[in-house]
Amino acid sequence: MSASQVLSPDRRLWVLRNFDLFKSLSAEELTMLAHESRLLEFGRNHHICMSGVKHTHAYLIKEGNVRIVSTNPQGKRLTVGILKPGELIGDIDLFEHELPVGQSAEAIGQCTLYAVPLDTLKRLVLGKPEMIFALSKLIGERQTQIINQMQDVLFLTVPQRLAKLVQRLAKDFPGSTKSGRAFVNIKLTHAEIADLIGSNREAVSATIAKWKSNEGPIDIVKGFIVIRDSAGLDEIAA
Repeated sequence: MSASQVLSPDRRLWVLRNFDLFKSLSAEELTMLAHESRLLEFGRNHHICMSGVKHTHAYLIKEGNVRIVSTNPQGKRLTVGILKPGELIGDIDLFEHELPVGQSAEAIGQCTLYAVPLDTLKRLVLGKPEMIFALSKLIGERQTQIINQMQDVLFLTVPQRLAKLVQRLAKDFPGSTKSGRAFVNIKLTHAEIADLIGSNREAVSATIAKWKSNEGPIDIVKGFIVIRDSAGLDEIAA
């Protein structure tokens, strides 16, 4: 279930100023947006929005992470992206208030989102060429990532896909241990990892167990993926 947070207009204004998408807005435009928007909280695995459902708001992530999942008619899932604080959920078609067919947005853990009225956002975007460019660039990058993931599922083995995923996550969610080793600073279950590479939990668990037991390229420490051998990871991913 979602719950709405009550914030003062000044606090909402401060939150909105921290989103890159709104950097080009004037103080007056930000104030208007702050008065018309609200904060929402979602628990783990809660569906935030899905295709086929008309939405009146766009959602921007304030805290937590959100996965975008594509599901085929047989129920097979592929997580096509994990979004971070400051990012916009969905492609936000300026004329359609829904996600692309077969897609849904789900909270990975506890999330706080900013709900911005779509009609208000569209009025602002259409008057700001730089915002149109930023949204178009965002949509293009996400579509390219989906195409690349689909090609990986078709042509690469599970170990190759897993190695490429770890490389991407280490870049998107960077962390460093006290000993200087890189790690992925987001906790994911084996089932969630499987959805990210178009596999199943059993295959992912078997691959990770093999890598851990043979001093492979990664280790799992307190639920986090720690990279032990970057060169070895590169070799597997190639």
